[in-house]
Amino acid sequence: MAIYTILGEQTVLCEKKINDLLTKHQIESFDVVSYDMKEATIQEALFDLQTVAFLSNKKAVIVRNPSFLTGKEGKGDPAHDLNAFINFLEHPVTENILIVYAPYEKLDERKKVVKILRKQSEVFTFETYSEQSLKQWAEKKLKAEGIECHPKAIELLIKLTHAKIDVLYHEIEKIYLYFIDQPSKILSVEVVELLVARQLEDNVFLLTDALVQRKIKEAYLIYEDLMTQNEEPFKLLILIANQFRLMSQVIGLSKQGYRETDIAKTLNVHPYRVKLIHGQSHRFEQETIAKYLYQLADIDYKIKSGVLQKELALEMFILNL
Repeated sequence: MAIYTILGEQTVLCEKKINDLLTKHQIESFDVVSYDMKEATIQEALFDLQTVAFLSNKKAVIVRNPSFLTGKEGKGDPAHDLNAFINFLEHPVTENILIVYAPYEKLDERKKVVKILRKQSEVFTFETYSEQSLKQWAEKKLKAEGIECHPKAIELLIKLTHAKIDVLYHEIEKIYLYFIDQPSKILSVEVVELLVARQLEDNVFLLTDALVQRKIKEAYLIYEDLMTQNEEPFKLLILIANQFRLMSQVIGLSKQGYRETDIAKTLNVHPYRVKLIHGQSHRFEQETIAKYLYQLADIDYKIKSGVLQKELALEMFILNL
């Protein structure tokens, strides 16, 4: 029997590995059964694993979200019989395939079930990429398709995808399609700007950055651009307040001697967001950010009280700075 463990928070790469394993064992989609351990028990998955396939010699059972393998078991999860799981791992009695997909940074290596799972299964770990590793990975993927990359283009690609490999993976697929009929296969900054749309949080960062520097005209142009994209004004107000709050927290922790990676873990945000703020923190003053947060809280109260129309609130905030 083949048993596999897929570990990591890189969803796209983990799902791709699962599909590769299913292809390797020639398992068709109708012979694949998934069990979410937030809803089903490991006992149910084991029972299914020991039944025969529908129209073929074997099937695959995928166990997803097994928080019982970590040190943070989910509240409200069903009762899992881990002794039954351990017994099965030590004495598998089926030709079917078991794939345990743990979308976590790490497992609790002290647990007996984790030790036995590692011993009895083939483990594939997909660690979170550093920014530099992501650049190398993206460049390698593009070069494999004959696409040469300008260094500035790769930097912009990483920036616009927020150094998130799931987003980057899909954007690279778009780049592949773009270059199919192009005589010259060189990824430039212009091509990246053409193909990769700025995400809402990018524009919110640019807007808050302009506000802190009191570049009112620039901030208003960004605001108008967001309005033409039919963004909800009240939603923008909340996002801007959240960005200012994050700026204040990053600056505060940085002054206490925290490193970027420690700040990201403490605040539970993506390291790249911290990197962007930290790299420009010399422009920001906590007193100014605190003043803006107070004004935004006042606007929020006035909107909810019916004193101020949400369509005018953000525009007034920008123009009155």
